[in-house]
Amino acid sequence: MQLGQDETPLDVGQQRQVRPIDATDERLFSLWSMVDRDTMGNRYELLDDLVDDSNEIAHYHGHGQHGGSVSGRIVIKRDFEAAYKRLCEQYFNGDESLYTAQQFKRRYRVSPSIFEKVYQQLLGKGVFRRPDKLDACGRKGIHPLVRMTAAFRVLAYGCGADREDENLSIGESTVHDAVKSFCKLLIQEFGDEYLNRTPTVAERNRILKHNKTRGFPGLFASWDCKHFVWDNCPVALQGQHKGHHAGGKYTKILEAIADGSCYIWCVHFGAPGSCNDINVLDKSSIVGALLSGQLDLKTEPYEINGTIRDWMYFLVDGIYPNWAIFVKTIAKEAREATPHLDFYASRQEGVRKDIERAFGILVKKFHVLARPIRTWREDDMRNILYACIILHNMCCAERLEVTGQDVVETEYHDDYTDEEVNLTTADGGEQFIFNRVPVPTSDAANDMETLMTERFHRVNALYNHLSDPEKHLQLLGVRTDLVAHLSGRQAEK
Repeated sequence: MQLGQDETPLDVGQQRQVRPIDATDERLFSLWSMVDRDTMGNRYELLDDLVDDSNEIAHYHGHGQHGGSVSGRIVIKRDFEAAYKRLCEQYFNGDESLYTAQQFKRRYRVSPSIFEKVYQQLLGKGVFRRPDKLDACGRKGIHPLVRMTAAFRVLAYGCGADREDENLSIGESTVHDAVKSFCKLLIQEFGDEYLNRTPTVAERNRILKHNKTRGFPGLFASWDCKHFVWDNCPVALQGQHKGHHAGGKYTKILEAIADGSCYIWCVHFGAPGSCNDINVLDKSSIVGALLSGQLDLKTEPYEINGTIRDWMYFLVDGIYPNWAIFVKTIAKEAREATPHLDFYASRQEGVRKDIERAFGILVKKFHVLARPIRTWREDDMRNILYACIILHNMCCAERLEVTGQDVVETEYHDDYTDEEVNLTTADGGEQFIFNRVPVPTSDAANDMETLMTERFHRVNALYNHLSDPEKHLQLLGVRTDLVAHLSGRQAEK
């Protein structure tokens, strides 16, 4: 090909290595051949531009200049079949397993029956698909039992994702995917049963009976918050997540309620660490569940010191507001001179430790929560925490099925009798909340606007009854009746 008058050949050092022409380049070169030489000048410069465009298009379609594996990637030939057989011989070979059921529970943090229940429910979903298909080399993939074992080990020990590669022959990225998929599927399959729900009638009666033996009739659970360190908190969010907890580290707050068996009924997670318990309460989904009726506190009428009530209450610490559903302790200065106030405060603080014990068990059982959580996304952190709570609640439910009842403290035991409450008291002391709340009429069911208006009035009235400080101190003084109740029981003894 002859060069034009204004065209000069490229230097050898400037010549570009052009890959072979394929179907993607045909259209580009056809356009190049139609270009007028006089108007476009040097066609070699145009050729360089077209080659750059061709490479960009090829890279967009996934056909880069480098074919095959990623450049610099190390290929490790792992024996997936041997890892699966070794795991079965260690834990899943029945009575002939190398390790006992007690060692299984110690290392998986759940009993073999709970693990089997979770495994059968998640099998075939997400990354835990059955290894029936072969890869391009004719080998079977990683067995779902190995993937789930790796996810349990990460939650239990809080170790790095590549820690189990030596024993389970599973790579770091594969473990990351297994943990994320496991947490999401666990919440999806078991969240409705073990997280954020109202107790059944049998469960409510068991809780009320247990708390009455402890000296607190009508008590449902304890309410508190806990901070979890977010190790990979983005720089843009570090200001709002830095508080006085954990030495000024960046934290996320978990708000939860737990009963005497350490079963965590409702949780709210996501508030930044700079908030306190009151700020978290203002945006709490647990309060929203109370108002919407998802968490129903209405119960059969019960009597405390001659006063009848129809709602369950919570034990909280001193920072919480004076709401009708919150029963707080008494300040040390106010109870020093009065023995019965000191006795009530010690009992309230002791029973309120239910939520503290639940937090302690949760952190000690799943070390991924005891250490700074190394995730970049807030939803991944939430899924890990909720998955650990679901597994914890499954263990609590299994323990209750075995024992049949909660463990009652020997320090104080009230004589419980299933006597009926006399609704016609001598002083007329009836303090009902839910009977005062308006109920949507059946006639408004077909009128959406009227129905939503009535529901709004109901929620607004319920919120006023539950959160009014004046009613808490004057009309709905649960703490005053509890002080008299505990003092009377102590005097009888």
